[in-house]
Amino acid sequence: MILLDGIDKHDRHQPTKIVAESSSGPVARPQTPTPSLPDYEASQAQLKPTTQSFPEIQKQRTRRRRYRKCALYALVVYFVVTVAIGVPLLVMKFRRRTIAKATPYSSWSDSSSLPPKTVTLGDAPLRLSSAKSCNAWGAQDIPEGSLLRSELEYHVPVNGSVFLNTNITYSGNGTYLNHFSGQLIVGINEDDDAFDATVHVTMHYTSPQLRNATNVCLMQTGQGGGVYLFTPMNMTATDSLHFNITLLLPRNGSYANPHHIPQLLCHLPNFDQIYQGLDPDLSFGSVILGGAQSGVTIESIQASQAVVKASSAEIRGKFTVDSSLSLETVSAPINADIRLYNNGTTRSPTYLHLTTGNHVLNATVTMFVPPELDMDGPHFLSHVETFNAPLTVSLMHDPASAPAVARMRAANNLGNTRVTVDSRFQGTFDVNTMFAPADVLAMRSPGSVDTRSEEDDDSDEFSLRLGDDDPDLVEKEKVRMFLSSGPSDASRYDSTTPSNVSRCLEYDLISSSEIRGWVGTPPRPSPTSPAGIKAYNSMGHVDVVSSLSGAQLVLLT
Repeated sequence: MILLDGIDKHDRHQPTKIVAESSSGPVARPQTPTPSLPDYEASQAQLKPTTQSFPEIQKQRTRRRRYRKCALYALVVYFVVTVAIGVPLLVMKFRRRTIAKATPYSSWSDSSSLPPKTVTLGDAPLRLSSAKSCNAWGAQDIPEGSLLRSELEYHVPVNGSVFLNTNITYSGNGTYLNHFSGQLIVGINEDDDAFDATVHVTMHYTSPQLRNATNVCLMQTGQGGGVYLFTPMNMTATDSLHFNITLLLPRNGSYANPHHIPQLLCHLPNFDQIYQGLDPDLSFGSVILGGAQSGVTIESIQASQAVVKASSAEIRGKFTVDSSLSLETVSAPINADIRLYNNGTTRSPTYLHLTTGNHVLNATVTMFVPPELDMDGPHFLSHVETFNAPLTVSLMHDPASAPAVARMRAANNLGNTRVTVDSRFQGTFDVNTMFAPADVLAMRSPGSVDTRSEEDDDSDEFSLRLGDDDPDLVEKEKVRMFLSSGPSDASRYDSTTPSNVSRCLEYDLISSSEIRGWVGTPPRPSPTSPAGIKAYNSMGHVDVVSSLSGAQLVLLT
């Protein structure tokens, strides 16, 4: 029951008056000050003991809503970026067109291309107390401009290791190394009667005190002898040392039987090292050269093993090795003319390792295998790499060599990668990139006969890559083409191979960024047949890899 305002219990017996009054107009009800009901979060907060006021609770709720909006906007942006970048990449991948497939060969193993790590740059640090002789200056404190000059000469036997070493090290900021500089020249002594190596040292310095703190010593160890430079570690900003070192090695040999020196080790940081023509008069068992910021230039050298490490400095030269060659630098070019031999004495491959970064790498590799060699491949394992600069490698046979089984991996990141093999190379290949074209090209060798028609392009280089404009080849199970060349080279060393069989190029996979296949004289070795397993395992292989730039394999015909 509703009781209207102004009616008490004594007036309940007057209903007519109430009706009359109520019918005369609407009853005005006073507004109550009761606010609207709070939302669920506010009510829950009111139930819990808290010191926050209701406006603070509303601010907290507003912040939560703002965070939800920001998260939603971030999700939308992430979705848009994913669609804008990811979808084109997926489309590119799915649009790759596989034209031909064959039995896959075993993938390349990075570890199989590196030589055994048995040699390192530098020798164990020597002590001044173990020196045989020190500072035998023939001339001393001779003024020369703003510096002083002193000279000495030592004789070192060559029946063991011959070394030039120092305690100069490369500090993190390079300030210590800036106090030193020098030049090393290694050549052959013109005196045919000389049996020992001659080391001539000229030192330029700023003060006699610096000369007294520096020791140029003749050292003799159980492995051999040489010269060691002991330099002070606490040098002032005005101190400076400059060395001119000349090493003359005895000839005492002939072209047919060159003089053999077991080891040559030159570790001289921040030196310009120049090696004159030592081949063919001299041969070495092992050669270890270089140093931090030490450029190395070699006219010619012959060794069983050779290692050159020269960070931030160029390596240039002509090398002849029969066991392993390693050239390593950073942010500097490598330009090398390399001759690799494998006579089967150790029954193991000859290793080649070339690596630099952020600079060009150019190498011409000539391989030699004696025709009478009875050794299953591979004969040569090579690993060549750089980044952010072009990489160019040529893999050739010596004219007198039997067909060599060579496996090479040429890898790059931001620069173009280009590998050229001659017409005698046989084996599989894999040319692949991530976001750039991959190509297999053919180029006429100098002096080869051109069998193409006059309507063809006049260029010496033409592409062998099949694209989407070859619909007639898409339906075939195998894409095969014969390269224009002379008689098969394999027939010179294998009587079972007909001399009129042409060199064949067979594709396993062709896509926009990867091409795999085989090149050689048919029939192609098969891993499934008992007769072809041995030949299949002895095949050559070339990997040409680049991430963001093009990759090309050039086949000479």
